[in-house]
Amino acid sequence: MLQRHNKLAFSGSIHFVTTVTSVRGNWFVETLLCQQLLELFEGYRVQTGIDCLGYVLMPDHLHALLHQTTDEPVVSKMMNGFKSVSSRNYRPTDYPQHNLWRQHFDDVPIPGRDAAVTRLEYMLNNPIRKALVEKPEDYLWSSARQLLLGESGIVTLMQI
Repeated sequence: MLQRHNKLAFSGSIHFVTTVTSVRGNWFVETLLCQQLLELFEGYRVQTGIDCLGYVLMPDHLHALLHQTTDEPVVSKMMNGFKSVSSRNYRPTDYPQHNLWRQHFDDVPIPGRDAAVTRLEYMLNNPIRKALVEKPEDYLWSSARQLLLGESGIVTLMQI
């Protein structure tokens, strides 16, 4: 997390985080890899006590809307742990010579519920904009099915 955001890391704050692969491409298209990455993400979410409002794992990046439950900078702790372990454990065969993730991730503080809903809509429609599916709920690697259809998913969600 950027140093200037530390003062915005407090209990109740909402963060829109994005992490991108080191080289843009189709890193996350295999079912098993996507499941394992989201399970790892969920493990770090639980470990740090962060609530997730929504997520989407695209072929070359991950967006998540996170709700901080403590005054400690746990978003940074969660994302750094997730990225570190996933970089060591998961390397798609198409990109053996590259690091999995870019070194840094974006952490944008979200000022309130309306802005959070806007970011959530952006995330859920990302697979449509990239022509991967026709409807958000058709994309398996996002929280759309949970939010729109009431299904359970790999990552546990908190209601906005």
